[in-house]
Amino acid sequence: MAEIKLNKTELKEQKTLLDQLTKYLPTLQLKKQQLQAEVDVLYPAIESLTQKIAQIRKEMEGFAVLFSEKTGVNVHDFTVIDKVVKETENIAGVDVPEYKSTLFKEIEYSLFSTPPWVDRAKELIRSVIELREEKRIIEEKQSLLAEELRQTNIKVNLFEKRMIPECRENIRKIKIFLGDQEIAAICNAKIAKDKLSRKEKEAAL
Repeated sequence: MAEIKLNKTELKEQKTLLDQLTKYLPTLQLKKQQLQAEVDVLYPAIESLTQKIAQIRKEMEGFAVLFSEKTGVNVHDFTVIDKVVKETENIAGVDVPEYKSTLFKEIEYSLFSTPPWVDRAKELIRSVIELREEKRIIEEKQSLLAEELRQTNIKVNLFEKRMIPECRENIRKIKIFLGDQEIAAICNAKIAKDKLSRKEKEAAL
């Protein structure tokens, strides 16, 4: 605990500080609740995307043998991403990415000279990539919010467990000291008055 000055100026400063801390704490607590709620929502979202990716990949296993066929098109060309579209969203004062869509490089191929399964394979491959990119963005969002939640939690604990109790204790100490000083001053004044009264009586004799 830092040393404090036991005077009225310090008492005023400590009272002002306590007022600021107690007013700001509810805002921090609300921010903590908002962040926690957002982080909690993202866990099932990520899990859902993981399951969808696994389901599509399982379906793609049926095309594994067909990928080795000569189709006139390189199936891997379907995986080339042109752009991942995302926006910035502000949650509890934190700028986080919001996934919108995944755009792919356009690949031209003949629908008549390629097997019919190629279109379905293209659709599945790109679905997996879209879900993977969405999951990546959500994980990035979760990471940013989780870090802000950690920092906010530290501040809340600092306010609740250290700064506010310390401030209240400082105010208590200063009040006790000033109270003792006031009592001492009254006693000294009474003693001085009694001495003066005795001197006046002695002078009158």
